[in-house]
Parts: sequence; C-alpha cells; structure tokens
Amino acid sequence: MTAKVAILGASSPLGLGVRGRSYGVRVGESLGPGAEILQLSRSALTVADVEPSTLEQIREFAPDLIILSFGAAEAYVHPSRFLQALLDRFAPQSWRGPGGMEPRPYYSNARLKRLRQCLVSRAKVQVKRLIIACTGGFHRLPSAEFAARLREVLDQLGPAQKVLVGLWRVDDYMFPRSNPLLARNNALARDIAAERDDVLFISTADEVRYWDDFLADHAHLNDHGHDRIAEMILEATRSDRLTGTKPPC
Repeated sequence: MTAKVAILGASSPLGLGVRGRSYGVRVGESLGPGAEILQLSRSALTVADVEPSTLEQIREFAPDLIILSFGAAEAYVHPSRFLQALLDRFAPQSWRGPGGMEPRPYYSNARLKRLRQCLVSRAKVQVKRLIIACTGGFHRLPSAEFAARLREVLDQLGPAQKVLVGLWRVDDYMFPRSNPLLARNNALARDIAAERDDVLFISTADEVRYWDDFLADHAHLNDHGHDRIAEMILEATRSDRLTGTKPPC
C-alpha cells in the first residue's frame, strides 16, 4: 500500500535552505518510491495562521502520517510592533515581514554577492539587537494562545498518526531573548503530545549538534540536521508501523 505523509509547519518543516527536502520529505521518501507527500508548510507560519481549509485538505488527503512542528515562529523575538510597522512601510523589501530582520540562513556562491549578503545580514542582526535591547521586542503568539491553538489543530487533523517535532535552541546573538520562549513552547508541545494517544513527540534539543547541524543563521537545519531528525521520526514510528499506537517508552 502506498504511504501518504502530510507535513505542516513553518520554515524548518518546509525545508528552508535544503532545497525543500525537509525531515518530513525525507521520511516520506524513505517509505518507498511511490509514497505521496503533501507539503503544506509555509515560512513564518504560526499555528494560529493555519486555515480551516488547510486542515480540510489534510483530512481529504487521508495521510498515514502527519509530521508537524510549531512553536518557533511563535517564539522568535522581533523589534517592537511600532518599529516593525515602520520597517514594513519604509525599509527595503528584504527587511520587511516576520523574517525581515532575521539573519540569512545561506549565502550566494558568487563572491561579491555573498559579501553584500553577509554585510546586510550582519547589519540586520545589529539593528534588531539594538531595537530589542531598547524596547524589549515582541513575539508573535503568547504561549497560552499557542498551546490552545495547537490543541485545536491536533483535534481537527483527523485520526492519522501524528508526529510533533520539538524545538531546538538558536544562537542567542542572532536571535536575542528567543531561547526562553522556545524552551517554553517546546515544553508545552511535549506536554500536549503526552495527553494524546495519536501524537508522538520527537525531542530534538539534545539530539542536534550546535552548530554543525545548522545553516549559517544557527536556527535552520542543514542537510545533516534534517537527516538526523528524519532518522528520529522513522525510529519512533517504526515500532508501530504507523498504526497510530504509541510505542513503549
């Protein structure tokens, strides 16, 4: 029987920086050449942004396995809402939006273009750090709202086996004040998974190498990092052959 895998989340489940071959895609590929993969992740997507139509699309797809991860886009600390609004209106296009002030995860191979990208990326980090130091910054979704919405999404995804991929820490310099919120959301996701028989939680924080498994921004995984998470998902699901029953702890 052809395996069907649905993937939902933000930039890491999307496979940013690894040509779209995220850990979810790698899991799907390992299940056989005929495996069907439904990729519905989107960069900067928070769990509150998941539309009812997206959940309906997943239910209609009737996957054997749903791989999802949320909590990072919700936790990253951004400049103050007021200053972010000014940047979104007046700054260059590449500085706008939820990821506009974040460092680049990868750079061009062309020497001059790479140099320019490096300088701009460093400037963004410096400006962001200054603004956050002065204003405290903000994150896009409070943890209580994150937990409530995550429960709702899991309830509405249907009966398929679900794998909830946990969060890892990021570079404090490039993402100031974000790690405590990431740790909080990770703990909430773990506890929510423990409440349910249809959800496996994959704890990643101590399983990836800092920073060998990461791209240049020390937040997104490189190929080796995605391979590692894919191996963990396969190991966790192999014992129950995607039947929806949690393997023994």
